[in-house]
Amino acid sequence: MKKIVIQGIGYVGLAMLTFCAGAKKNNKFIYNVVGVEKKSVKGNKIIQEIESKKIPKIVDDKMFHNFYLNLQKEKRIKVNNDRNEYKDADIIFVCSNCDYNFKKNKVDLNTYLKNIEDISNKIKKNCLMVIQTTLPPGTTQKLIKPLIAKCLKKRGIKDFYLSHSFERITPGKDYFISMKKTKRIIGGICKISSIKTAKVFKDIFGLSNDKITIFNSPSESETCKIIENSYRATNIAFIEEWRKFCEVNNLDLETILNCIRKRKTHNNIMRSGIGVGGYCLTKDPLFGVASSKQVLNQRIEFPLSVAAVNVNRKMSYNIMSEVKNKFKSLLIKKKVLLMGVSYRQDTNDTRHSPAENVFDFLKKMKCNISFFDPNVGYWDYIKQKTVSKNEIKNFKVFIYLTKHKTFKNLKISFKKNSVILDLNHVLDKKKKEKILLNKNLKSYFIGSKSI
Repeated sequence: MKKIVIQGIGYVGLAMLTFCAGAKKNNKFIYNVVGVEKKSVKGNKIIQEIESKKIPKIVDDKMFHNFYLNLQKEKRIKVNNDRNEYKDADIIFVCSNCDYNFKKNKVDLNTYLKNIEDISNKIKKNCLMVIQTTLPPGTTQKLIKPLIAKCLKKRGIKDFYLSHSFERITPGKDYFISMKKTKRIIGGICKISSIKTAKVFKDIFGLSNDKITIFNSPSESETCKIIENSYRATNIAFIEEWRKFCEVNNLDLETILNCIRKRKTHNNIMRSGIGVGGYCLTKDPLFGVASSKQVLNQRIEFPLSVAAVNVNRKMSYNIMSEVKNKFKSLLIKKKVLLMGVSYRQDTNDTRHSPAENVFDFLKKMKCNISFFDPNVGYWDYIKQKTVSKNEIKNFKVFIYLTKHKTFKNLKISFKKNSVILDLNHVLDKKKKEKILLNKNLKSYFIGSKSI
């Protein structure tokens, strides 16, 4: 039985660990699988949580929970921080992050490459390493490949296989399905590397050939991920420009966008919102510049992608400034309830959530801030628990930030002179109309005419 090691057990690594451990053929498990985390406070915490046999908090998907728990009962979920696990691995999936340092305006490649070096110093001949990390295009071919070769050469080893295959996992209730059914993109350093990687994905996910795209190089795979996320981030920034225009001129942006969506060629145009969150869209558009300057030694500029990130980073602050101007006396030093703090609907993922910026803005206004989020029981950013459903009635200022499905059926009897601010299209048309008809309530709905 071949051995797979998953390096880095975060959102991506946990899913890969689980699906690899659950892969079967003729009703028998195919691989011996183990997850390896770093020897750090965070890494030890992840290991302890998994070994405690609790369902990992980072996932909120019943299908995945059932799949995971069944494998746990069969003792298939194994994790540790022993680097020696790499020594006899046939396949290694690298799922650790490559972070962007906004203060230095560069990707932290040194830390990431040190991790690759640690792995490479242990691996055996003919090991297949599959990089799932989002990287500046050219990193795998220009930096990782020669680094692995250098490490192996010291031990008299020449042959190894290497591919880049980025993840497209969807946090939240589609976590399982997004891993199971998504198309896989593969860019190997050679044809054999790509073929071997494709076979592993077919074994793990039961994919047919039409669900696998093989590029000519790792750089094409890396570029695919960056363009995909840069496109989305740029669309969001584009709508923010027009949101500000419509706000100043008292135009109903939502009505305008709904009209545009009736054209089939434009039916996926973005909506306005409180801001961009998550781990990918907040940084990935900057990886083009990083590739040019840090990897390829070129001078290619990416003005649109960089501008999109800058617009999106300021979005929450700009919207909150507008809200402050409209409702200043009704917000300063008031008791405020944030409705939803995850960056994405129906998930507990709070990484780089726009709610952080909203919280900081309100803090400067000396507001007393709490949050209600059934998906996020505890918010690390403010070290607090969500208020209970029964406590909602104690507030008079409500700021809707996340479009959780649970909010759709949530009935709130707003007190007289309450302020309701929907900054992410959370409330449906009927609820909005009901609020607007109540003269005892003050309200604002993003993208709609000023109230």
